[in-house]
Amino acid sequence: MRTFLEICILTALLPAVGCSTNPSLAKGQLGALVFSDTALSRPPGQSCADCHAARVAFRDPESSRTTSMGAVAGRFGPHNAPTAMYARYIPPLHLDERGRWIGGLFWDGRAQTLEDQAAVPLLNPLEMNNPDRASVVDAVRRASYAPAFRELFGPGALDEIDTGFGHVTEALAAFERTMFLAPFSSRYDRYLAGLLALTDAEQRGLAIFEDPARGNCAGCHPSRPGSDGTPPLFTDHSYANLGVPRYDNNKFYVQPPSLNPEGEHHIDHGLMITVGDPAQDGRFRVPTLRNIAVTPPYGHNGYFENLAYFIDFLNTRDLGSRDVGTCSRITTGVRCGWPPAEVTATVDRHGIGNLGLGDQDIADL
Repeated sequence: MRTFLEICILTALLPAVGCSTNPSLAKGQLGALVFSDTALSRPPGQSCADCHAARVAFRDPESSRTTSMGAVAGRFGPHNAPTAMYARYIPPLHLDERGRWIGGLFWDGRAQTLEDQAAVPLLNPLEMNNPDRASVVDAVRRASYAPAFRELFGPGALDEIDTGFGHVTEALAAFERTMFLAPFSSRYDRYLAGLLALTDAEQRGLAIFEDPARGNCAGCHPSRPGSDGTPPLFTDHSYANLGVPRYDNNKFYVQPPSLNPEGEHHIDHGLMITVGDPAQDGRFRVPTLRNIAVTPPYGHNGYFENLAYFIDFLNTRDLGSRDVGTCSRITTGVRCGWPPAEVTATVDRHGIGNLGLGDQDIADL
């Protein structure tokens, strides 16, 4: 059994996190070890990193699936696993001055903090499938990094179940707060810093993105630094019902009744379940667009397999598209209607659905 410092040095784990004796940094380093530990599921074999892989911007690398499979083979959740990057900036769920719900972790805002969020997959039977907190703490007690927990949190850090479990989620949250998951190092960041120029297509795409009379994407995905100079997060953390259709191939529908009592009749009500307000039915948190090009599929249920398909939907939802369905293949130029929204009553009818963008506009976006 090695000490925390020995583990950090010998494994050179996630060098961007760094090795340090500073307590806040040390928690992040320890959290990186927990994040990648495949012994923390039942049966063993799945870690947090399985659904949030660093090589693909901390989303599920198995992009052929619309939702993520858990530790038990054949078990799938209802949602597309979002990127864990920049999650440190998501505020707790609250009503803003305009009466809008803002923030909260998960697509439906049900977790208030990164610590709260980290606890859920560990105990969810559709994810890491631990039966209780004791199972998680017991696995950490047997881990090679257990001495690091005791170094950082005290000799009795893992003796008591609730306290030990709290330390596990605290370490995971600390890792998610490191700059390794929020580097602000994109091509767009370099453009904002004056270090490079956008291409002609990128300039056209940005103009559409920010133009209130055209794409108006920046209305929910702000693309400029904050008043304090904070780089843009490309989300205002609000909630919307884009009219995303039910995805019939979602494997959550075929889970046994103990895991999905409604079976194929399941409806994903989103924020409504969290806040108990029917006006929020079918609304989901607006995600960050950072790393959007490498984090398919898109939509809370993974309905859209690629970015062009999703943008086409936002552009033509209310008109029908030339690129969806079978009618367009029969008669050139004919538009096919999109399937109806899973929840129709609260669909946003103002900001999207008939943007009037052409093929070049979509390519530029």
